[in-house]
Amino acid sequence: MKMIKMSLTGNEAAAWAAKCAGVKVCASFPMGPNQEVMETFQQFIDQGEAPGSRVIVPDNEKAASSMQIGLSRTGVRSIFCVTSEGILWAMSEIHYAASSRLPMMIVCPSRALEPPTTVYCDHDDFLSLRDMGWLMFYCENSQDIFDTILQAYKVSENERVMLPVIVGYDGWETSHAASRVDMPEQVEIDRFLPPPGFIKPERDYLSVDWKDRCSYRRYQEGFGGMEFMEIRYLQKKAEEEAEELIESTGLDYRDLSDSRHVGMIESYDCRDAEVIIITMGIVYPAVKLIVKSLRQKGVKIGCLKVRTFRPFPSRRIAEEVKGAKLVITLDRNSIAALFHEVGSALYRYSDSAVARPMHLGKVIGVGGMPITFDLIGGIVEQGFETLKQGRVEKDLEWLPIKGTSYDPTLHVLAE
Repeated sequence: MKMIKMSLTGNEAAAWAAKCAGVKVCASFPMGPNQEVMETFQQFIDQGEAPGSRVIVPDNEKAASSMQIGLSRTGVRSIFCVTSEGILWAMSEIHYAASSRLPMMIVCPSRALEPPTTVYCDHDDFLSLRDMGWLMFYCENSQDIFDTILQAYKVSENERVMLPVIVGYDGWETSHAASRVDMPEQVEIDRFLPPPGFIKPERDYLSVDWKDRCSYRRYQEGFGGMEFMEIRYLQKKAEEEAEELIESTGLDYRDLSDSRHVGMIESYDCRDAEVIIITMGIVYPAVKLIVKSLRQKGVKIGCLKVRTFRPFPSRRIAEEVKGAKLVITLDRNSIAALFHEVGSALYRYSDSAVARPMHLGKVIGVGGMPITFDLIGGIVEQGFETLKQGRVEKDLEWLPIKGTSYDPTLHVLAE
C-alpha cells in the first residue's frame, strides 16, 4: 500500500484527518493549545484543498457546540476543537448531543482546568466527559491522532452506535510536537470512510415540527412512543455495541495502513510480565521505553495503553493482565480515573481473588508537573518492592508532593 509520509504536529495531524474525512465545517473558539487545528484547516481552504468547507469561530464554545448539533442533525460532518474550560462551558450541549444520538466530533488537546491559573497539561478536561455518554479516545502522538480520528468517525456514524465522540491528546507536548505520519492516499481513505449522509430522517431540518417535538418534554414519554428510560437505556447499549465496532474498524484500518493505533488497548510484553503498567496518552511511550530497557536485563515487566476510555475496555484489560502479580496505573488527572476503572475491571472480570493481581495507583503530571524517566523508574522500583513484600501498603499516591498543608485564605488580602 502506497503511503504519503509527512512530519506533522499533533494539531496539524488532526486538521489533516479532518480534511481527509471530508469535514465541511470546523468550529473553534481560539485559545492555546487548540487554535492550531483550525488555523491549519483554514490554510487548506485558502489553498483550495478543502472545497466547500468552512471554518467558523462563534462567540463561545457553547455556541460552537449548539452549531454542531444543528449540523449533525442535517447530515453535515463537522469537527470542533476545544480545550480546558471551553469544554465545561459547552457541557449542557455535550450532554444533549449524546442523548440525541448525534455523531459529532470534538478534538481536545488537553489543558488543565483552573484554578490555579495554568496553561499546562493534564487530562481533567477530557475526563470531564466520562459520564456524558460520548465515545472517548486518547492518543499518544501525531500518527495516533490522524489514525484515530478517521476510525472514530466511522464508528460514531455507524447506525448501531450514532453517538458523539471526543479524541484527546496531551496539550503542547503532543499538540505542538512534530513527528512522522504515514497517511494513506485519499482514494483509500474514501473507501474506508463512507461519505456523510448518515443522519436521521430529520435531514430536512426545516420540515421537522420542533414545537411538537419539544411538547414531549412535559411527559415521561419521548418521541416515537418510547419512554424516557428506554431512550437512555438504548443509548448505553449503543455504547456497548461500539466495543465490537471499534475492534473491527481497527482491523479494517490496519489492513489499509498497517497502523498499530487500532482497537481499545495496546499492550507491550504483557504475556509473561509480573508487573504491568497501565496508562494513556504521551506517558505511554516513556513507559514503553523503560519496559524495553528492563526487558533487556531480564526483568519481567510489561505495559498497556488505554486507547478507548469510553467504552472502557474492562474485560480486555482483565484478560491482558490475568497472569501478572501487580498492576500499576499511572493517571495524569486529579480524579485517578484509570486507577478506579482498572480496579473495577480487576474485581469484575478476574477469576477469583486468589488470581487477581495486586493494584497500585499513581497520580502524576497534574497541572503540567514534569513526568521524568526518574519518576517512572522510581514507581517501577516501588512496584517490585511491593512484590517482595507481598502486600500493597498504599494503594493510591500522588507523586511528587512537596507538602500537604494548605491555607484556604492564602489569596485573601489582609485588611
